[in-house]
Amino acid sequence: MKKFIYLISPTKIKGNKFYRELDMVFKTNKVKFFQLRLKKITSKNLIKISKKIKKIARKNKVKFLINDKPLIAKKIGADGCHIGQKDMNYKKSRKILGKNKIIGITCHNSKNLALKAKRVKANYIAFGSFFKSSTKKS
Repeated sequence: MKKFIYLISPTKIKGNKFYRELDMVFKTNKVKFFQLRLKKITSKNLIKISKKIKKIARKNKVKFLINDKPLIAKKIGADGCHIGQKDMNYKKSRKILGKNKIIGITCHNSKNLALKAKRVKANYIAFGSFFKSSTKKS
């Protein structure tokens, strides 16, 4: 089995230092997927940040996913999106993104949710959280 890193963004992105460091990390060729996960941000700012990251991801052949927002993922031409159990459902997300984009689904620690994600043909499933997080209360 081929191993790679699925990297998730920090909760806040400020300044150009983040983009330079992200480019350096991507250049290692260890990261194959990057999920932009910014919960407390306007759509306008999310789009602005997404466009910068997409450019860096493309240059380094990293798949770029946006958390929770399939409409924005489509608008900026991301490789797909990651959806949680309380976000837009898979069927609606797939309709927005089309059949060739990546959609991953959070399954928390539930085998039943994982089986459901498999049935709808999610591209991947995510389990967790595995440690306490200020962004995941449950």
